[in-house]
Amino acid sequence: MRVGILGGTGDLGCGLALRLSAAGHEVILGSRSAARGQEAAARLGRPLVRGAANAEAARAGDVVIVACPHEGHAALVADVAPLLAGKVVVDAVVPLGAGLTYAPPPEGSCAHQAQRLAPDAKVVAAFHSVSARLLADVDRPLDQDVLLCGDDDTARAVVMDLVASVGARGVDAGGLRWAPTLEALAVLVINLNVRYGRRHLGVRIAHLPADARPRLRPARPAP
Repeated sequence: MRVGILGGTGDLGCGLALRLSAAGHEVILGSRSAARGQEAAARLGRPLVRGAANAEAARAGDVVIVACPHEGHAALVADVAPLLAGKVVVDAVVPLGAGLTYAPPPEGSCAHQAQRLAPDAKVVAAFHSVSARLLADVDRPLDQDVLLCGDDDTARAVVMDLVASVGARGVDAGGLRWAPTLEALAVLVINLNVRYGRRHLGVRIAHLPADARPRLRPARPAP
């Protein structure tokens, strides 16, 4: 699969690029300028990772991951929105405020903001609480769960497969309405890492069997 990572030159974007390329995916590492993306890709030194401007990463990716700093989230998504139509867009951005607090945008979450700005994309919120340091350490097992949510069933399934390909377990949390909870949980995980002086803490859902499948609520009968 070809994966574009927007705003991908930070710790999370580079960590994802390393894991995804190690799993055999082609990665386009996007940045505000093609040169900066190319420099970051060169530092990673992976043959399946190349750098480009964000627009090219959005255009080329079969799946597109938004991993930019939250301050530039709205502007970036708005800028490439026409290129995201019909695509699975994974929003991994956590809006951090002063004092490492949760500071969501007016839409309620970065994922909701992305869906508003790119209404024809299939937005899935995922990868918020996974340690960027652990992602980058490709020789170490990725023993954390990736909680994800989105309103499109097929898009969630695509992201579940992507998560499995890098050795993690995806947990389907349901519709996009859960995105604020997942983003806020990530803020808690970040604070726990700081509090305990760690860099690899993440989330694992206890007692959930590996082959568990979510129960779908039956549709309500028409009135």
